[in-house]
Amino acid sequence: MELFQRLQGMKVLLVEDDQWIRDSLRRFFANENCSLMAVETGEDALEIIRGNGCDIVITDYRLPGMDGLEFLKKAQRSNARFKKILLTAYMTEQVISEAFRLGVNEFIEKPFSMEDLEEALVRVLEKKIVSSGPIPAKKQ
Repeated sequence: MELFQRLQGMKVLLVEDDQWIRDSLRRFFANENCSLMAVETGEDALEIIRGNGCDIVITDYRLPGMDGLEFLKKAQRSNARFKKILLTAYMTEQVISEAFRLGVNEFIEKPFSMEDLEEALVRVLEKKIVSSGPIPAKKQ
């Protein structure tokens, strides 16, 4: 089954402070007849998770206020069953270690292409249970 057919009806949340990325991904998902909730901060994202829940969360590491890993920690208290994708230009051992501990399913290094995101989403959807650890996205 095609990726975006599988995503239809799923709640996908993007937490990204870069408006261009938020707007671009929102349009891309809309062109595929999928919905993407997109917010700028971890605080805004927590409100969405508490109110609606999510199936997949795609979060940037560097955010205003709390960072993406702190957001994931707090979000898991409300709903631990969502899949997690971390976007980052700061792929350090410390970030990877903490993300691994939080059960991040996929990493996507910035800058990224739509193909990188699609491949990570396919891998996340193929996993029946939240993975025991991250699988770094391949850079081409």
